[in-house]
Parts: sequence; structure tokens; C-alpha cells
Amino acid sequence: MRNEHKREIQKFLELGLTERETKVYITLLSKKSFTSSELQKSANIPRTKIYEVIAKMIERGICIERRVGKTKYYEAVEPKKALHKVLEDYKSNFQYELEKKKEITETLAGIFNPVYQKNKNFISPLEFVEVIKDKDHAQKRILQAFQNAKSELLSLVKGPYVCDTNSRVNQQVKEEKNLLKRGVICKKIYESTELIESVPVIEQFKPLGKLGSQLRAVESLPIKMVVFDDDMVIFPLQDVIKNPDELTIIIIQHKEMVLACKILFNYLWSISKPL
Repeated sequence: MRNEHKREIQKFLELGLTERETKVYITLLSKKSFTSSELQKSANIPRTKIYEVIAKMIERGICIERRVGKTKYYEAVEPKKALHKVLEDYKSNFQYELEKKKEITETLAGIFNPVYQKNKNFISPLEFVEVIKDKDHAQKRILQAFQNAKSELLSLVKGPYVCDTNSRVNQQVKEEKNLLKRGVICKKIYESTELIESVPVIEQFKPLGKLGSQLRAVESLPIKMVVFDDDMVIFPLQDVIKNPDELTIIIIQHKEMVLACKILFNYLWSISKPL
């Protein structure tokens, strides 16, 4: 096969012919007719495959067989006719496959649509609860909540902390500064005893007071908690069973739960002292 036909071979392949069919067809175009052995040698096709290739080409209408005595000769069908025949076969096959897939689609839709309709309105009782154990994941989720806050953030602050590294503290301080600049009300209540024990942590949050964050303290807090607007509350719960320094983050998006948490916060705020 000559090198100048490399591009043409690729085009034949794109049209749907195999590489062997393409080689045989281009070879057939080079003279009026060939015997099978001549084709096999000229197109460089394995002897065991040449009859299979020829039979397929005859079936596709791009090659014809003629007999002279006992000898079979093979000729190319005119390219314009042959290639249009290939194209028409492709259209027919495509249409058949399309109709077949349409039928399968209707069958599957008929089976599974009732299942979908039956279950689409089912709501898991825990759909509004998210549980996070990994601190990095928890930090990302908390920062996202800061970014989405629109009117109010209420916090009961006590250790252990998700922000247990300078990097995490700085990230949260940055987002809280942005929150305050947006005009979101920010109120925090700390445990008095912990303020003394966790001076480095509290020092990180002092700049927030200058931006309008309202800070207070009480002797004891019952729970760690952050309320965002009227929509969401986050509970960083201490692992009292395995490791007291580890946290399980519970995120609840439930208006009644948020309302109850606000009532708790407002009570503690009323008995707390300003920092």
C-alpha cells in the first residue's frame, strides 16, 4: 500500500470500513480485476483472512465477484456507488439502533417511573442532620456557614476547639471579620474560667471585638454551639467516651431546633457579663 494513501485510509476507516477492507478496496481500484491470491499479495492481507474480507466486501456492495471458467475474479464497485452504499447502510443501522434504544428507554421508564413516583416524596428523618468527624472537613463546613450568614451569628464558646491550629484560627477570624463588615450581628459567650486557661486562643479573637463582635462570659456553659441566622445550628460535641480532645460536629438545619437554641442563648446572654 503506497504511502500517499495513508490519509485516504483514515477517511475510509472513519466511514466505517475496516483497515483490511480499505486496503483491499484501494488495491482493487488499481486495475480491472484480481484473483484472491493476487489481492492477498498486493494488499498484504494474511492468506487465512483474504476470503473473509472479500466476502464481507461483497455483502456490503463495494466489491463484486466474476467467474471465468473455474477462476474467480474480484472487481471494485465504482467508488461513488460503493461509498454511498456504505453510507446508506450506516443510516439504516443507525436508525435500527436508535429505534431499539427508544424501545429499551420506554420499557425501562415504564418499570422504574412508578418506583420514582412512589419514593420521591420520602424524606429521611435525618435528612436535615449532618455529622462530621474530620476536623479539616468540619473547618471547611463551618467557614462555609460563616460565608453564607446573612443577619446573625450566636456562639457558645468553650473547648476543645475545631480551631486548634494557628492556620484554622486565622481562617475563622478572617471569615468572621468579613461577616462583621457585611453588617451581620455577632454575639459570643465564653466560660469565665476558660478565658484564663485559653488566653492564646482568646487573644486571637480580640480584634473581632473592635469590629463589633459582642463578647460576654458566664461561669459555665452547658454546650458548645453556633447558631447561624434562623436556619442552622452547629454543635461541636466532645467525644467523652474515646478521646475528650476530639470532636464530633453535628450540623442541624431545622427552624424549630434553631429557635430552641436561640432561647437558650438569649437566656445565657441575659445572665452573662460583658468582656
